[in-house]
Amino acid sequence: MKYGLFPALVLATVSCGADTSSKPNLPANTPSVILVSIDSLRADHTTPYGYTPKFTDEPTTPFMAKLAAEGALWENASSAAPWTLPAHISILTGMSVLQHKVRTRGFRLADNTGNIAGKFQEAGYQTAGFYSAPFLHPSWGYYQGFDTYVGAAKYLNSDKTTKAITSLDGGLMQDVHNSADTDKETAEQVVNRAIEWLESGNNAEKPFFMFLHLWDPHYDYEPPQKYADMFHPGYKGELNGKGFYKSERELSESELQHILSLYDAEIRYTDDHLARFWNKLEELGLASNIVFALTSDHGDEFWEHGQKGHHKSLYKEVLHVPMILRAPGLVPAGLVIPGTAPNYDLAPTLLDLANLPPWTDRDGISLRPQWENPNLDFPVIADLMHPGRKKFLHSWRSGTDKILFSYKPKPMQLMVYDLAKDPKEFDPQFLASEFDSSIAPPAMAAFTKAIQGGPRPANMDESAAMTAQLAELGYGDSDPSLSENKR
Repeated sequence: MKYGLFPALVLATVSCGADTSSKPNLPANTPSVILVSIDSLRADHTTPYGYTPKFTDEPTTPFMAKLAAEGALWENASSAAPWTLPAHISILTGMSVLQHKVRTRGFRLADNTGNIAGKFQEAGYQTAGFYSAPFLHPSWGYYQGFDTYVGAAKYLNSDKTTKAITSLDGGLMQDVHNSADTDKETAEQVVNRAIEWLESGNNAEKPFFMFLHLWDPHYDYEPPQKYADMFHPGYKGELNGKGFYKSERELSESELQHILSLYDAEIRYTDDHLARFWNKLEELGLASNIVFALTSDHGDEFWEHGQKGHHKSLYKEVLHVPMILRAPGLVPAGLVIPGTAPNYDLAPTLLDLANLPPWTDRDGISLRPQWENPNLDFPVIADLMHPGRKKFLHSWRSGTDKILFSYKPKPMQLMVYDLAKDPKEFDPQFLASEFDSSIAPPAMAAFTKAIQGGPRPANMDESAAMTAQLAELGYGDSDPSLSENKR
């Protein structure tokens, strides 16, 4: 089926082929579960994490602040990777990147690995996902467990995008990158898709698991003019956020502050559409019986360590992400948890809250113990593998202890940070051996355990199972001649 030929309402109900008639019956009043990921969102640019914009008193995330007031907020949550693909695989599978091993775009999640959507689907929930960027495309294995999985923008559902992803053709993929970076106002599209799904048939009358991915805070920073004016009122300059990542121009401090105001504007635009989505849940009588979780895949750097963007380091500015969980009657309202935690613990936590069987073979675990002891620290493993930039890094953090391991090119480096004394990570202690610090041995052991465990990733050449699932979703078949370039 050709995805682009269907009207929006029909698109929102395209099925992955799951037999919903055979699903188990769930008890009455079973809560639905919603998981939201906001791309490129730094925790320290959000209202509940104490952020105040430079040029205005307007909050960047009033809806997120409301969510935090009604639920729990993790002050020191971290992502598993500084870029979209591996970080989202971690969020949805409950595995660190070293465990699931989808570390470059040449690999995908192997068929039948299973993610959180599959666990809810097996339990009888309807499952729906709505995304807004190419690295959430089902070709990377995200389709598993979803009855419905829909790209918000037209280019995401085109034959060209599917071919670019599955063929590993660098030129085609660059075109997709360009489409993503210049795609504007995707939060509205995603929320529209989600609302259409809720209002279709009897979807709102049955328990569901829904995943929303919102792209707008990702560069380019080109918010609607209303929001640009809101966060830098009276600005008369010509600088804008278009091409921010590619530009080699050095910015003055005032110019940098304007770029940050555009980033903030993108965040507020996204937050407002989440508020619109929440209002629809209230209108449909669903809000009081929903477990609602929110996080991000990574942040962006603004020259804190001499770089901009992401996919370049494992510093705090790209790993420190918001994580908020609202579950009335299950999670204390207004709870602030200072203990460290990875956001790949979020999926196991949602399974726990739904009384579903836990994974027993994954790095991620339920965060429930931190509700009773908020100072409890859960270790975080993060990874960056970028051969093009010669970046091969692992990091491990627990509490205020952090280790950064650069394992290529040789000689390998071990750097330890005391975040209590050095919160901005400017003053590492370089180790000659892992035995020169008490925190290095547990970190190295965690790296080894994660690498040795977990599934084998699949190469990005379509298996028969993936081809069939993409066809059910409405994504065009890839040209077999384009899949010969394999890694």
